[in-house]
Amino acid sequence: MYHPRGINDLQILFKKHFQSIAEQYESKYAVIYGRFRIERITEVVEKFILCGDYSQGVARIQCTNPECKYEYFRPFSCKSFYFCPSCSQKRTLLFSEYMKDNLLLSLPHRQFVFTVPRILRPYFRHNRRLFSDVSRLIFAIIHRFYNGAAKTSIKTGMVLAYQSAGEFLRFNPHFHCLVLEGGFDENGRFVHIPLGNLNRMSEYFRRVIIKFFLKKQLISAKIATSLINWRHSGFSVDASVHIPAGSSKTREALSQYIARPPLSLKKISIEENKEATVVYYTSDNEFFKGKIESFPVTRFLLELTQHIPPRGSQYIRRYGLYASRTKGKWPDMPHVLRLAPAGWKAERLKASDPVQSYYEESGVLDQESSRTWAKLIAQVYEVDPLECPRCHSPMNVIAVITEPEEVRKILRHLVKVGRSPPGLDPSFV
Repeated sequence: MYHPRGINDLQILFKKHFQSIAEQYESKYAVIYGRFRIERITEVVEKFILCGDYSQGVARIQCTNPECKYEYFRPFSCKSFYFCPSCSQKRTLLFSEYMKDNLLLSLPHRQFVFTVPRILRPYFRHNRRLFSDVSRLIFAIIHRFYNGAAKTSIKTGMVLAYQSAGEFLRFNPHFHCLVLEGGFDENGRFVHIPLGNLNRMSEYFRRVIIKFFLKKQLISAKIATSLINWRHSGFSVDASVHIPAGSSKTREALSQYIARPPLSLKKISIEENKEATVVYYTSDNEFFKGKIESFPVTRFLLELTQHIPPRGSQYIRRYGLYASRTKGKWPDMPHVLRLAPAGWKAERLKASDPVQSYYEESGVLDQESSRTWAKLIAQVYEVDPLECPRCHSPMNVIAVITEPEEVRKILRHLVKVGRSPPGLDPSFV
């Protein structure tokens, strides 16, 4: 049976300790974690604290069998992506499913990981939109190397995900790219480009990024020369992970990996006493496996909130054949069309069906969001929340209730019948 979650330990930490951090942020922490960020951080944290809080409103979900009428209530989510572990996980699952079923062509791909040295990482911390320029440069680098290897101009596709968090929440900006292992020439023939030594690409990446930082006047000519002359530059390009053309599981797993949030609740444990609150972070990374690092609660919350993206930022970007504009032209590319994923073909067929279009325009299919939520729950918990646990009939969302007094009545009833929601504040009812 699906049980909607309650308030988690991380939310309780923020409720107890975030206010004091916010009051001291500009004077004490901004110089390290980024100036002019506290308003954005506060906005996201306040939403997160209320995520899954029944007192903020509920959806009523009821069995369609008139002889059963079993029902339960589901609280609202905050949708604070890259921060709320629960909401971010839902987004990650949707993204991986989209990549597998609707975007990646039935061709071999490769994962590239681009990293920059420590001396340049603070620039990404204090200029949160710098990653977008570097993302375009990375696609241009790969495209240029592909053209050189193919000895002709080819069209390839790439999905890039920017990650700001390393292990133990350290600020470590890096770029994950899922790239076609080749591209199409002007005749529509796919040119496969197996990769060998990446030293030349890594060196080219170093020079392009240094030139970019110099042009933006972020670094001086002296620092640029020093970076060029470093024997161990700190710039790296890794492409060791290959994705076979027919491996849907690998595509899905890697898509989830590159879109993961900075923190998993499974990695932390909290120890509270009168003197101090300590958060223990256990790594499952292959390099750090088994290592445990302890954080005073203030530092832990600061390290976590530094990864909150600016409002409207798109950390996942698509280029080449996978760009939205180019994807809209797939029907005019027979060589791409035959390799398109099944989900995209099915959607295109549905869009061309006048009966289906009529139902969508009439609002008959407005329950699509409910079905998406149910599918995610089924994927995570292996149980369908829209299937009645008593009679196995379908269940529907029959009402969304936000009026505080009505919500109180519902919660009082749940408490009375012994179904008190987890984490419910008794003062509310």
